[in-house]
This record gives sequence, C-alpha cells and structure tokens, in this order.
Amino acid sequence: MGAITGTAAGVTEFAGDYKVLKITCVPASASDTVTLTAAAHGISEILFVIPKLTAGYDAALAGIFATFSGLVITVATTAAAGTAATDWTGATAELLVIGR
Repeated sequence: MGAITGTAAGVTEFAGDYKVLKITCVPASASDTVTLTAAAHGISEILFVIPKLTAGYDAALAGIFATFSGLVITVATTAAAGTAATDWTGATAELLVIGR
C-alpha cells in the first residue's frame, strides 16, 4: 500500500455545503491511499467516491475501486481476472468525490 498524491482538477459547488471534487491521481500499487485536506481540497467530509481509470488499461490493470474513512480514500486496482493489479505502467485515474 502506498500513499499517492491527489490533485484537485476541478470543484463544483452546489447550494448549501455540498461540493463535487474531481481528483486526478496515478495508481502505483494494488492498494493506495489519497488523503484530502480541508485546506487543499475544500471539503471536511466525504459522502461518496466514484473512481475511474483514465489510462493504462490492460490485462494486468482492468478495474478500480474506492472506499473511504474520514478524508482518506483507499484506491484498489484489479487485473482482468479479478485479482490484484500487477502493472501500473501509464496508469492514471480520476476520483469524483462528493463532500461538504
């Protein structure tokens, strides 16, 4: 498991406290973490995360999943067979985070 940097690529605010934050990151292992901060990302609570692989698809990297606890997002990547991913060459991902 490794810590990877999530870069805020855009923020959309709704009425009230809710925001949609688009984070870009580069997966580097089968399980990575991205830590958000209120100062850098503008949210103090995550309500939902939708992950998407944007590059690097192959048999060794075919899926991405995300869970969260507090402001820490755990990103897990899988191979085509459903096992842990083994090659992240050229991989990039986006995380669509809904929070406040």
